[in-house]
Amino acid sequence: MSQARPEQSQAGAGFTLIEVMVSLLLFALISLAGINLIETVLGVQHRTEGRAERVSQIDRALFLITADYEQLTGGPLLENDTVSLTRAGADHEHTVAYRFSGGSLHRSVDGTDREILGGLANANWRFYKSGKGWAALPSTKDDPSRPRAVELTATLAPQPNAVSGPLRRVIVLPEVP
Repeated sequence: MSQARPEQSQAGAGFTLIEVMVSLLLFALISLAGINLIETVLGVQHRTEGRAERVSQIDRALFLITADYEQLTGGPLLENDTVSLTRAGADHEHTVAYRFSGGSLHRSVDGTDREILGGLANANWRFYKSGKGWAALPSTKDDPSRPRAVELTATLAPQPNAVSGPLRRVIVLPEVP
């Protein structure tokens, strides 16, 4: 009885050059697909982060505007494209003014000015009076009555990876005590 030598039994084991090349090609194709998938996910994440940040900026600005008008004690008045009002504060009343300048909406509280929303193509205010409808002026000499609602309309300028288009907020003013 003859026994096979160990060298002969292992001679058939292993991979041919063609098998190795096919394996490398398959690995390369799977890697390429994985890299494309990762690039796509990262691109979507980048765009989503930009939009989420823009929505957050818009929400903060609209919150401030709404809070100011909901605590209204005097006004609003429109002077040279600036809407000013008086609002209640914890210790005293505050003078608040809004103006659109250089593509941004600015808010001034007791003289301290700060940009609250940038990247705007325009911003306009309108005021609603009972029985008269919407008008560009809150009050006039002929009609000093206080408006019932305030409307801010703005156009968000196109920006990369950000929300753009029309923006509208209507705020019903509190009743005069």
